[in-house]
Amino acid sequence: MRSASLLLAVGLLPSIACSSGKSSSASSAGDDGGETLTYAPKGCAYTVTPPASRGFTDLALDDPNAAVDPAQDAPVRVRIGLGGGTTAGQPGYADPATSAVFTWETAASTNAAQVHIGTSPSSMADVHTGYSWTNPPPTVGIGTTEPPGYFHEVHVCGLQPGTTYFYQVGGGAGAGAWSATQTFSTPPATGPVLVGFSGDSRDDVTIFQLVQERMRDAGVQLQLTSGDLVLWGMQESLYAKWLESSWKDPNDPSKFLTLGQMPILSVGGNHENQSSQYFANWALPGDGNWAETYASFDLSSAHIVLLNDEGIAAGSNDEATTQLAWLDKDLAQADANRSAHPFIVIVNHRGEFSTSNHGKDGDVLQTRAQLAPMFAKYHVDLVINGHDHNYERTNPIVPAANPADAPVVQTSPSAGTTYVVCAGSGANSYAPGSPAPWMNKTVGFGNGTPYEGVYGLLSLDKGKLSFKAYGLKVAGGGVAGDTVIDSWP
Repeated sequence: MRSASLLLAVGLLPSIACSSGKSSSASSAGDDGGETLTYAPKGCAYTVTPPASRGFTDLALDDPNAAVDPAQDAPVRVRIGLGGGTTAGQPGYADPATSAVFTWETAASTNAAQVHIGTSPSSMADVHTGYSWTNPPPTVGIGTTEPPGYFHEVHVCGLQPGTTYFYQVGGGAGAGAWSATQTFSTPPATGPVLVGFSGDSRDDVTIFQLVQERMRDAGVQLQLTSGDLVLWGMQESLYAKWLESSWKDPNDPSKFLTLGQMPILSVGGNHENQSSQYFANWALPGDGNWAETYASFDLSSAHIVLLNDEGIAAGSNDEATTQLAWLDKDLAQADANRSAHPFIVIVNHRGEFSTSNHGKDGDVLQTRAQLAPMFAKYHVDLVINGHDHNYERTNPIVPAANPADAPVVQTSPSAGTTYVVCAGSGANSYAPGSPAPWMNKTVGFGNGTPYEGVYGLLSLDKGKLSFKAYGLKVAGGGVAGDTVIDSWP
């Protein structure tokens, strides 16, 4: 069952309100009363149209003459995401080696949305413009007393793989209002890439910050998270707190930690609740009604799929139908393209197979019923989840005919899919459940163990893929001081 706190609040959860707000010259009212805007990023073979259902208001393209206050309009919590299309092989398909999305906030509303970027801090002459919007608080339930969020986003395409870039974000008239210079590196088109993985940070921001320190120190080039970043996804102040903790280096505020220093791609979990606050804070590929709820991209040896499973877990609905149809085509194409990217990796929130608290929940079984047969059909290699706050790894398995029954262990690793739950970057711990023949490894944290959390590092290289899970020791010496609690294969 879901946690008691979530069950008690279900009746209080706000709908994703659609406010008519005020329209700019670049936006118009959508069919349901929300605003729409179409943004065509320079040099990108795709457009961006935030769905009206998000309820964003004051949508406007960059205004180079916008009046800005250097104090109120200074960019904060600059982060890097990914844009692009969701159809592999088509122009504009998402590619972290050649593109990036820069998102930030300001304390007040302004239509300044520019990125200056280059390969040295003295030559950030490549200018890209974006758009801005206001995200109002929910109209009912949790989060109604929160302030609105003022967001800005710029998509940049045409970057070179394996290259370090320096950038500033901001804009406006005169000297404008600008961020400090930050830097990040695009992953190489081929060759070794290190991907960081974490999940469920919602309860303790200090543990989340420690995990981010590990990601920086390990040399991670891209992060994936499985959702439930914050306890209540409708509270903008929680995103501000958690993201602030990963933006500036806690040991030297003049330096940066991970936010804005590497792409961080986060799928939604049940605590995000499909809120407009969640969608405002992260940039993921996709367009249309269900934009940013499903995407994929190729990275080194892997084809990586990001899936927000909220609609799928809820049963039959338009969102699930759209996602599942897309997923079937995407995985079929990826399975046929093994010569270029031999491994398929899935990231979604709910652990399809777990022995812990949520392993037999109805929404988890629904997710298993819809996804596991497809993963088996297309020989998905690795599925990484959150939701249950512990670490678990299955043997190679395929689902039983009845979703409620135990999966079937395969003697050959290539004949089944390995499922990993790696969720402990701040959330309260759950104990692993009873041993099961299909479960290979279970490790808890907290509750008298040496660990205060768990995280993972996924290594990709030509023809190779490996995953290591670490038990986080607060008093340890970084990654080297943490314990490798599991490795695969």
